[in-house]
Amino acid sequence: MTTSPAADDSLWRLKLDPYSSEQLYRQLYRGLRASILSGELAEGEAIPSENQLRDQFGIARTTVRNAMSLLVSEGLVQQVRGRGTIVSHRPVSHSIWNFGSFTELARRQGQRPVTRVLEHEIRDGELLLVRARGLANGDAVTWLNLDTSWLSQELYPGIENYDFATQSLYEVLRRDYGRHPLRSELLLAVVSPSDQLREVFATAPAVPGYLCASGDVLDADDRLVERTSIVYSPAVQMKFATRWGRGTAQLSASRSAGESK
Repeated sequence: MTTSPAADDSLWRLKLDPYSSEQLYRQLYRGLRASILSGELAEGEAIPSENQLRDQFGIARTTVRNAMSLLVSEGLVQQVRGRGTIVSHRPVSHSIWNFGSFTELARRQGQRPVTRVLEHEIRDGELLLVRARGLANGDAVTWLNLDTSWLSQELYPGIENYDFATQSLYEVLRRDYGRHPLRSELLLAVVSPSDQLREVFATAPAVPGYLCASGDVLDADDRLVERTSIVYSPAVQMKFATRWGRGTAQLSASRSAGESK
């Protein structure tokens, strides 16, 4: 099996850092995922084989397989007998208007953000930070999301000493650690109500499930800033925008024209 020139270029540009606190399989997954989502690796193309990736980066087969399993689980690639691993994603750009720093967004809108820290503890070298986020109206608070962050102690020594009930996480990361969150790679899913979610969103309408956005937040150099999971109250309205690439739009127009004949 041979890969396309674009796939070969993507392979050579991709770098893994064995000294990073982020596991190698996740670095490989994120690098290949970024190439697929950007359209650099196009739908129908074969990506580098398991042996190519193993030899290129000097990593174990299990590392490659773990990265591939994440890509398969997201539907970004398919493993086809006789062809290898094939990109199965057509590039689409998505924007979510009210995702980002909750504190900064609320302040820009002239509202008073309120944070209640529910969990703040060290687990396996990471700070697990769980916060209920809301807006205050007089003495009343409307809780809008449950925000979970995993933050590496290696990247952020002393991060556990901050009081994130009163300080903005992203302000701290920028000011004290030089990490500037730029973009996120998120998976949207519906999660079942838990006792904790029911308690936080007690004043919101009862629903069978909550919208959850989970994934990685990255800086301008594609370095991991945090892993995050945000569950939204039913009271929150999300605005999405989707943009297909020009090549996709042309292909769709061509297909439509052919079907109309």
